[in-house]
Amino acid sequence: MRTFHFAQLSSFVMVLFATILMTTSCKKNNYSVDLDDVKQAPLAAEFIPSDNKLQVEYFVTSSNNPYKIPIGVTNVSNEDRIISLSYSSRNATSGAQFNGPASITIPAGKAIDTLTFRGLFTGYPAGRKDTVKIKFSGISGVDRRDSFELIMQRYCDVVLSQLSGEYANSNEYTSAGAFSYGPYSTAVDNLVSTGPTKAEGFFVNLYDYGWNDIKFVMDWTNPANFTITIPVQPTGNPGSGVAQVRSSSGRVNTFSSCDQTFTISLDLLNASGGVLSSGYQIRLRK
Repeated sequence: MRTFHFAQLSSFVMVLFATILMTTSCKKNNYSVDLDDVKQAPLAAEFIPSDNKLQVEYFVTSSNNPYKIPIGVTNVSNEDRIISLSYSSRNATSGAQFNGPASITIPAGKAIDTLTFRGLFTGYPAGRKDTVKIKFSGISGVDRRDSFELIMQRYCDVVLSQLSGEYANSNEYTSAGAFSYGPYSTAVDNLVSTGPTKAEGFFVNLYDYGWNDIKFVMDWTNPANFTITIPVQPTGNPGSGVAQVRSSSGRVNTFSSCDQTFTISLDLLNASGGVLSSGYQIRLRK
């Protein structure tokens, strides 16, 4: 019969003890390997937007397009976790300007879920802008980002066919904003797309003094800043007192696809390019 020496037995016991200890330690601490015993509240939660911005502009379209915000917790669990949410704003109210869930659920085994927040287009007439703050509630731990702000206003798709046609209510104003002339009828003609967010066309009967059709360029790449640019060009009627015209730099030159309006500020020039008047404004409305 083969026998073990005491030294051999002692060595065997030590190896067995070490193996049991390693197995127990792994099961206790490595949640990603074994979730059977992981039943704990989230240590902390935070908003985790992809661009790392905690205040963003949200343009609400006629389809009530949602804004989606990822929310994460700092650990996983084998049980669903509920994170309550609260909303605050000086003027916007739930059901009138927006809808948002009272809570979201982080599914078992996961650390992230997405909040779907929806602005309501009917709650945003022209010019209205609101800030809505979203904040965690019902959770004690917060990891860095405990709130998220949305600056909301409406956005209308730019449909060139809808912006074309007659603008019967055109009025003129001095650079100081005083009424000067109008109303009279102008037109937006030959609108042609030159890119996904750019187009060009012509103002017909601008200034109501026998001018040529005046070419302009539209750009709505930035949804917060629709622009109009009028390159320098002859008016075709020096007898009007203005030989050339261009858009004024640093002044309002924009359009609204929601309201179907154009607001342009002009530099009125003589034949040699000298400025007769700067910032002369014409507002076109259908």
